[in-house]
Amino acid sequence: MDDRALGPRLEAGLIMASQELDEVRPQRRRHEWYKRRDVLFIFVAIFVWIAWSGYGHFTAPGRMTEAVAAALAQNPETIDLLVTAKFPPERFHSNIYNELGSQRGTEGATTKLAFVTPSNANWLARQYWIEKIDLMPGK
Repeated sequence: MDDRALGPRLEAGLIMASQELDEVRPQRRRHEWYKRRDVLFIFVAIFVWIAWSGYGHFTAPGRMTEAVAAALAQNPETIDLLVTAKFPPERFHSNIYNELGSQRGTEGATTKLAFVTPSNANWLARQYWIEKIDLMPGK
C-alpha cells in the first residue's frame, strides 16, 4: 500500500504544541453583562415604567382643582366628581369610571362620577387621558 495516499505521517499531525492549539481555538469574546440584549430590554422596560409612573405622579395635582384638593384634605369617605377627559370617553374609560365609582352621566368629554374614594380619585388624576377633575356641583 502506498502511504502517500494518507499524506504526511498521520501521527505527526495529531501532536500539536500548546501554542499552535491556542492559535487554532477560536477566542471566546467576553460579553459584558450590560451589553446583553435581554439585560438592555429589562433596563429599558424599567426606565419606561418609572418615567410613566413619574409623569402621572408629578402631573396629577395639576389636574385636580383646588376645591377637590380641599375636599380630599378633609379625608371624606367618598367624593362626587366631574371628570373631564381629553376626549369623549369610550367603553374602556366608562368601565374604569364604573370600577372607581358610580357613573351618573356624560356630557361631551365630562363624566359625572359619584361615590369615589380618595385613593381612586388620586389614581384617576394620574391617568394621562384625564384633563381636569372638579367637584360635582350641589355637593
